[in-house]
Amino acid sequence: MANILDLPTEILWIIANTLEGNEISALARTSRILYPKLRLALIKYNIKHQNSSALHWAAKVNSTGFAKTLLSYRANVNALVDDYSPLMTAVQYGSGSTFKLFLKNGKSNVNLRNQAGKSVLWYSVEKKSSAAVKRLLQHPDIKIDLLHCRRQTALWLAVFHHHKELVAMLLSKGANPDATDQDGISPWIEACIKNREPIKYLFLDHWNAVCTESKNETCASNTEMSSNAANNEGPGTFRARLRREEDVDAVDHQGRTALHLAAASGNLPAVKLLLDKNTIDCGALDQRNSTPLHAAAMGGHLAVVDLLLRRTKAFLNCQDIHGNTPLWWATSRYHDDVTKRLLSEDDVDVNVVGGGGRYDEPSTSLHHAVRRLDTVVLRWLLAVPSLDPNICASFQSPLCLAIREGNTAVLRLLLTHKDIQINAQHPYGDAPICLATENGNVDAVKLLVAQGSRLKINQLNRIDEETAVSVAVRNASLHTLPILLQHPNIDLNLRNRWGETALLIGVREGNIEGVKRLLQDPRPISSLGIPAEVAKSRNKHVIEKLIRDRIERNSRGSYYRAISLRQSNDL
Repeated sequence: MANILDLPTEILWIIANTLEGNEISALARTSRILYPKLRLALIKYNIKHQNSSALHWAAKVNSTGFAKTLLSYRANVNALVDDYSPLMTAVQYGSGSTFKLFLKNGKSNVNLRNQAGKSVLWYSVEKKSSAAVKRLLQHPDIKIDLLHCRRQTALWLAVFHHHKELVAMLLSKGANPDATDQDGISPWIEACIKNREPIKYLFLDHWNAVCTESKNETCASNTEMSSNAANNEGPGTFRARLRREEDVDAVDHQGRTALHLAAASGNLPAVKLLLDKNTIDCGALDQRNSTPLHAAAMGGHLAVVDLLLRRTKAFLNCQDIHGNTPLWWATSRYHDDVTKRLLSEDDVDVNVVGGGGRYDEPSTSLHHAVRRLDTVVLRWLLAVPSLDPNICASFQSPLCLAIREGNTAVLRLLLTHKDIQINAQHPYGDAPICLATENGNVDAVKLLVAQGSRLKINQLNRIDEETAVSVAVRNASLHTLPILLQHPNIDLNLRNRWGETALLIGVREGNIEGVKRLLQDPRPISSLGIPAEVAKSRNKHVIEKLIRDRIERNSRGSYYRAISLRQSNDL
């Protein structure tokens, strides 16, 4: 009987054609002699029946030789496996050699997008691979502004990752800085939102270069710009035509006027030139309901803000689509000089709750100041007579936010305000004293207890309806408990929603030091018998002895008080 190892390769291929891929692989692994003979059969089966998945394996391990073999047998270089093309897989695994091989292949679709709308350029930017992005941008068929499923471009992603080199490369190849996603966020707006100063300068330099080119073209052609053309131009081209009288009120595709663009870039001469025209609308709104004053405050351009305020104050408190005023933007982006200038206006509204957008949570200017270590802006805000220091945003007041942040200097300043409510409790939050105790913030507890009778020391928290003392005992917070016990109005006999006193909680948690401190307090503690029995049932002998000693001291004290009373009556 003939041995299968002795069969000609052609016969083996015929046999392989009758088998499934896993069966061919199993047969090939039975002998080192069979595998070389059946390797081609495996490759052909993979290409025909398995969507050229072997090409992805070659990309993962950066096997250029195997990839060349697969391509020579017409493997599909654009096959999507697990929503990745071979090019995308090479980028994801950093396989430079196979990436170059696939890119040189004439059948590679460099603009192929998967179900998520991601292209190989998107993945290259996502991996921050400058080499891959550079090679892709050199490809003659590359489309730079392909849209992700959320309508975001590769340039937006580069700005999001704060990668200056990639942003410069994409801009140099004509990436559109004004392509907006489904939320109206363009790469330029993203840079402003995240306060990416180096990247913002890249955009401005890019627009200046475009501006120069556009100006030369305008001088050569001397053609009229229609309103439709104005709506389609980017800000660089748009600014190049500002000096023309008929273009002053034109808007770009985001509804921004020339004054918006000049204010956003801090171009003071351009702003002055535009304001000198009597027909200019200082309160023009773009698609996000932002005024030029919003744009200047957001960018931190003090000179432009000052010029706009001196011209008109009518839009000082104007709110954009997310409820943000110019002051909100200035404090949010830490533009202190702009903040000071806006606060110098008597009718500025410091109590606006903004931050309804995708990136910012609801907050006031006071919330922004509380989050900072610097108290200068906080002092400015607290000096405003119309300030309400108790506005809750994102379910927390500025006082509770200061406690959460653990900023003692900020908390001390807030407590000096005459209208601050130190006992205010939001429906979804704890009282400040309970919050400070829960967080173990010793300095905050000290400052609050120092308020004396102004502080409601026996306030209950939201979840377990416990006092701050019970919270301290439950968390074994030995630093905050002695401070709380210094308050003259403390009541040690209040019960939580489960009927437990602070002492009973300490017994249950086995908090020996907490129980000891409670028992050392001279104030009366009722129902000592129950905690003693609980400690005994749980074999907490040390705690049981502490409670028994306190019971004995109470008995002796009662005995001596009775004798003293009897002696006084006899006299």
